[in-house]
Amino acid sequence: MVTATAVAMIATAAPAALADTTPAPAPKRIGSAPVAPHGALRTGTPDGDAALDLSVSLSPRDPAGLKSFIAAVSDPASPQYHHYLKTGEFGPAFGPTRATVDRVRAALTAQGLDPGEVSADGFSIPVHTTVSAAAKAFGTSFSDYRLADGRTGLTNNAAPAVRADIASAITGVVGLNTLTTVKPKHVTSKGQFTAKSKASAATVAPHAAGKSPQLCADAKSLFSDNFLTDTQQYWSAGELSKAYGMNNRPIPTTGVSVALFELESYDPKDIAAYQACYGTKVPVTAINVDGGPTAPADSTKNIGGEAALDIEDLIGLVPEASILVYQGPDANKATWNQVLDTYQRIVTDNRAQVISTSWGSCEIGTPSAVMAAENVIFQQAAAQGQTVTSSAGDSGSTDCSRPGAPDPTVGTDDPSSQPYVLAVGGTNMVGANESVWNDGDGATGGGVSSIWKSATAAGYQNGFTGPGYNNACGAAAGETCRQVPDVAALGDPNTGYPITWGRDSQGYPIWHMFGGTSASAPTWAALIAQADMDLACAADGPLGFVNPALYKLPASSFRDVVTGNNDLLSSGYTGGLYQAGSGYDLATGLGAPHGRAIATGLCKALPEKPAGTFTPANPARLLDTRSAIGVPTTTPVPGNTTVNLKIKGAPGAPASGVTAVVLNVTVTATTQPGYVTAWPHGATRPTSSNLNWVKGDTVANLVTVPVGADGSVDLGNVTSGTTHLIADVFGYYSTNPSGSTYASAGPARLLDTRTSIGVPTTTPAASKGTVNFKVAGAQGIPATGVTAVVLNTTVTATAQGGFLTAWPHGTTRPASSNLNWAKGQTIANSVIVPVGADGSVDLYNGSAGTAHIIADVFGYFTDSGTGRTFHTAGPTRLLDTRSGVGSTGNGGAMAPNSQLALSLNDGNVLANAKAVVLNVTVTGGTGLGFLTVWPDGTTRPNASNINWVPGQTIPNLVTVPVVNGKIDFGSTSPGTVQVIADLFGYYS
Repeated sequence: MVTATAVAMIATAAPAALADTTPAPAPKRIGSAPVAPHGALRTGTPDGDAALDLSVSLSPRDPAGLKSFIAAVSDPASPQYHHYLKTGEFGPAFGPTRATVDRVRAALTAQGLDPGEVSADGFSIPVHTTVSAAAKAFGTSFSDYRLADGRTGLTNNAAPAVRADIASAITGVVGLNTLTTVKPKHVTSKGQFTAKSKASAATVAPHAAGKSPQLCADAKSLFSDNFLTDTQQYWSAGELSKAYGMNNRPIPTTGVSVALFELESYDPKDIAAYQACYGTKVPVTAINVDGGPTAPADSTKNIGGEAALDIEDLIGLVPEASILVYQGPDANKATWNQVLDTYQRIVTDNRAQVISTSWGSCEIGTPSAVMAAENVIFQQAAAQGQTVTSSAGDSGSTDCSRPGAPDPTVGTDDPSSQPYVLAVGGTNMVGANESVWNDGDGATGGGVSSIWKSATAAGYQNGFTGPGYNNACGAAAGETCRQVPDVAALGDPNTGYPITWGRDSQGYPIWHMFGGTSASAPTWAALIAQADMDLACAADGPLGFVNPALYKLPASSFRDVVTGNNDLLSSGYTGGLYQAGSGYDLATGLGAPHGRAIATGLCKALPEKPAGTFTPANPARLLDTRSAIGVPTTTPVPGNTTVNLKIKGAPGAPASGVTAVVLNVTVTATTQPGYVTAWPHGATRPTSSNLNWVKGDTVANLVTVPVGADGSVDLGNVTSGTTHLIADVFGYYSTNPSGSTYASAGPARLLDTRTSIGVPTTTPAASKGTVNFKVAGAQGIPATGVTAVVLNTTVTATAQGGFLTAWPHGTTRPASSNLNWAKGQTIANSVIVPVGADGSVDLYNGSAGTAHIIADVFGYFTDSGTGRTFHTAGPTRLLDTRSGVGSTGNGGAMAPNSQLALSLNDGNVLANAKAVVLNVTVTGGTGLGFLTVWPDGTTRPNASNINWVPGQTIPNLVTVPVVNGKIDFGSTSPGTVQVIADLFGYYS
């Protein structure tokens, strides 16, 4: 038995000599005292020997600095915009220091506890103890309760008290209260329908990239036989996408991952049945946390429905995504610590750009320590560029009300009331008519937080107060309390989402009509994921913490819901506090989405990168790991590591104003197959590649890469083996207005030693010989004012292995290379080379044998001021025929001797691009061939950009003019080939 323990017991006794002069500091209580759920009955006092598993949650080292950082990376006007923290950087940047951790652990030990080591993320100290020890240490008594649903639990009767000198380092003590837990926020209609057949993916046409998948005929027939009509009694994914403007979107430019928070299993067979009906192939991966759930999904036991709804909702609305299902322990057993562990794992892994949760608990009954710990987790997500969507609850304005335990107390839901979370309410929608979801048994959550103020997260709701607003949190003048929801989407199960969950005795899938704000939250997660894949957004990374940007969008971006309220009659509350109305309200927030308008609006918030001019540089070596140039040793670069290369102030580059650099990157002494990725230092590592090789290769590629804020770039060796890296600079882009600008030319052939183009004979270039050819005045290039030329150089009929060096005529040949080859190889590489005073360039055959050399022009730089300026972008993937990114269909290699058009009309910055800089890679070719890239709407040129042999993976940098908002790719080969294109910048 445990009795109330005096708070004074927290203070340790002072040494006798100091007893009269150094009084112990008074203890300080952290958080607030718990509130027993409505209808709970106190049954006594828990056994003092009962075990408690606690965690002491720690504060960020600089809460104000963290808040400012999130505001900066979320503000388009900030230089830090979208410069998110990378995986593993949050703890070192904002986590508590080791000294703080040690101080807290020492204080806990002094209070008779046995704290464990701090968690891997650095924000939690585990404590395994007993009720009596916790009571003594934290100055609180405990009580046992029986809840209205028959469950039992215990809770502390007062907020925990800790020593005053560590109070600021602690946000709360989790695990003192076991009365409440999170619940799924879904509702099902009364009907369920068994499918007539076991549809397979082979019987359904695959959906086209950028298009919404359509419900299969079997399901349509099943619903029709039960007098259910699409858009009236239910909404298929295709029709919902159409209603919300999420269909026929621009072809996605890159993949995106969405993480789901779950506390139950899902059945892969349910997901497979849904995908078979819709013709989708979305990868779904389960990740267990703290052991994960043990009970299998079972519709007869109400297990797995929430997970099925979340997964299938996303599949139908954003079929280009990958879904990561983070599964904590079973909901009926999960502790608050395990709930937090699951959220923390999602954020710490940082594998998903969007996170959706449809589980919650009423804010009033959620332990304050849990909410404080969640806040730090969601701040980490925002700092890393992750968007978090959460269902607003299904109990209307009275979130603590539950079936069998009505509660008329007005309150909101956690975690949707968290300030760094996008709270999503629910609507009823029949045809074009949309109103507040409220069917008497369930209603959309919404209201005013009693905990959080708008100032907690940049005050994005300042100036927005919905009808019925009251200052429940005690906000200061000029501020508001956190209001929910932020937005809304379809949630009424009577006009809801058809979901497959469970099978009958013959194995046929069973369809259910689901609703609740559990469905609304992943719908908005799908919309944010669509925006993250939008060309304009993808070029600058994920949207991240979108709340501030959403509240700045014009009202026309939303479907304003003006009818209804969220009084839940079954709760006993009838005050009509939160009525829908014009503009923001506390039942549907800003409204339901006009999807494309929102995606376009959010992406338009992205500022165009500053215009840059080009300054050609005489080729110079910045990096050579063989000879300790740019690095301190001659050790080859280990596998899966990064070399940082300083650009600003390096030879050929100024100390300031550099926005991007042109490098020729070479690998040699390669011990395993791999590839190099180049990106601006400080940015998230992209999924693009710049240079691919097989074991033993020496190969080069031109790279145009944005420069990081510190003036450097990163080169990542993505391989299990070592390699030497070499990088030669050929020029840079900067904000210097006196630099050169780009002008389109070609593609056209300036040199071909096989056919005496540019040279007087058809003789191959001699060993160690130089070929000089005229650039100025050729193929549309002006006779004067040309400072550099963009060439695609190719060697063929190579008698021996060797290398090519390009440089301006009349200057000393540099110790650099542009193109490397093996005997008999035909290979190409792009070159940006300064033009000599006489308007010509030199190409050196650094081989012991002869070789034919070809050079095609793709543009030039001029000092006349009449050209186009350069803007850095990405790197981001625009085209990948392997997965359907950027191409029509659901992925597939280019057919023999075929061509495809890549649309750049994103409605934003690339729509007006005059040329783009792409790293183009071919892979998986089944025959010899070459690829040509040229502006759409023009005649296909007699030029090539990449040459390959069967099975080879090889890249090349391409600068190509844009006509009609498109560029064309042509494969000349008797076999098929896969093509990938990554954006590195554009000219406007």
